[in-house]
Amino acid sequence: MSANKGTIFIIDDDLGLQSILSFALRNAGYEVVLARDGLEGLRMLENLSPSLVLSDIMMPNMDGVETFQRIKERLQDDGIPIILMTALSRKPWFADLEAEGAVIIQKPFEISHLVDLIERTLS
Repeated sequence: MSANKGTIFIIDDDLGLQSILSFALRNAGYEVVLARDGLEGLRMLENLSPSLVLSDIMMPNMDGVETFQRIKERLQDDGIPIILMTALSRKPWFADLEAEGAVIIQKPFEISHLVDLIERTLS
């Protein structure tokens, strides 16, 4: 295990994916904080300064698009990138999110590809 490279905040209702991502990112040297949906994520962000946010798009209570809209200004002003994960096929509105600074990754993806993307984004 290498030194702490920063904190990755994962917002996803899929507990299995949370576990896999947590394991991979901790092994890559990151601290990981988890939230089950956008509402919980917003509450937790009041007391958290992550290096990067990784959020699913399709979640109960508050989806990833609304979560992104509610957190982007504060986080982007601090230079904190936001990666959105989705099982949806490419939609026209993805371009709007990307124009606003989101990085979108399609599920399923290789965990190593996501870890590499996070490494490149934070370097």
